[in-house]
Amino acid sequence: MMTSDRSYAVAPAPAERLKWDAPLAALSVLLFIQVWGVQSLFETLAVPGLLSVVTVVTLLLLALDRDPRRGVRGLNQPVVRAAVGLLLLATLSIPGSLDPGRSLEIVLQWYLRAVLLMLLVAGAVRGVADLQRLAWVQIAGLTLFCVVATARFWTGTNDKRWSPTYYDVNDLAILIVSVLPLVLYLWRRSRALGARLLLTAGTVFLMMTLGRTGSRSGFLALVAVAGYLLLWFRGVSRAKRAGAVVLVAILLIALANSDYFERIQTILHPSADYNWSGKSETGRMALWKRGIGYVIDHPVFGVGAGDYQVAEGTLAPEARVQQYGEYFKWSAAHNSFLEVAAEIGVPGLIVFVSLLVAAFRTLSRVRREARGEAVLLAQALIGSLIGFEVGAMFFAKAFAMYFYLLLGMSVGLAKVASPVLGTARPAGRALRRSVPAPNRGALTAGQRELA
Repeated sequence: MMTSDRSYAVAPAPAERLKWDAPLAALSVLLFIQVWGVQSLFETLAVPGLLSVVTVVTLLLLALDRDPRRGVRGLNQPVVRAAVGLLLLATLSIPGSLDPGRSLEIVLQWYLRAVLLMLLVAGAVRGVADLQRLAWVQIAGLTLFCVVATARFWTGTNDKRWSPTYYDVNDLAILIVSVLPLVLYLWRRSRALGARLLLTAGTVFLMMTLGRTGSRSGFLALVAVAGYLLLWFRGVSRAKRAGAVVLVAILLIALANSDYFERIQTILHPSADYNWSGKSETGRMALWKRGIGYVIDHPVFGVGAGDYQVAEGTLAPEARVQQYGEYFKWSAAHNSFLEVAAEIGVPGLIVFVSLLVAAFRTLSRVRREARGEAVLLAQALIGSLIGFEVGAMFFAKAFAMYFYLLLGMSVGLAKVASPVLGTARPAGRALRRSVPAPNRGALTAGQRELA
């Protein structure tokens, strides 16, 4: 049954009066380092051990904090259990790995830190106001990275010289697209002219950067997010949603050059691309075909965490040319699902899919049963996850820091909304039915503090 936008409209509720404090400030610094790689942009910040120090400081500040809204309470959620299970399977893959030393390093330096980041984000938030601040930190971090990277390294569309600066052009395109729903959310709730001007300026620059990347996967992710915003995002009128999508399209058309659109047009002719089967040994089709072979040969524990490239250089039949002195590229999986299946095994793939399902179900429940700002933020996070995962279909991002930041915000949102939702689904539905229809957009003073 179709429902008009009016019935879904959510009256904005005043956010909690939560002030910045030391744990939240430390977490924001950690995000700038771990997610947005500021140490790769500024040589003065490239200090060995800086990430570890900031992580420990954040942990200590959270451990010493006495706010009952913080901590592990409310974190026993399917998303957390699936993420920890995936980390456990990655650890179990180390003994039988093609390169145990590399796998151990990858698990400790990336996978463990990604899960820890998720828990820190989820545990640190006290309410929706803190999540709004983290959304601002995301936009600020991404914009800073784009400004410095384009100023210092960009020379042309799809320029690969961005690789030394933490993210390459395809990574950056996916990040830009996945941040856009949060921009729309903050624009919708912001009343200050200065905030809206900052969001507008940031959006213009991000779209210009997206055009410079020349990323086809980023374009597909943008189409998916635009479709989601038009068809399923509620709380903003259809006209405003359409206007936002049209504005983004106009900015991209106006700011991108002809080289970008020439690359995008190749999507319509996939058989002519080097990624098509038979065109190149390192093309996506050939790469994925070999990856399926690794899964078949190592179905339980995989080739080892982080060892897909090692498998390419040692197990791939095409790699035999190396013994004759010829070059063969040790490629990454270029698909998050194949990455997990090949490196950690089929059980890891099952847990990874469960993780994604749990994340979307958690946000969908908040969207259906919560009130006020929590509903809008849940929808924005769904859009961000859609954008990121569509892009990740073409790149190995199963343990990307930004992905786990989104998971942490999702878990944190479910945690702070739980007093309104209730601990069980029937209780949440009962609460929803108990609210008279004309007043469903409003919150009581107590609910505002909890939401």
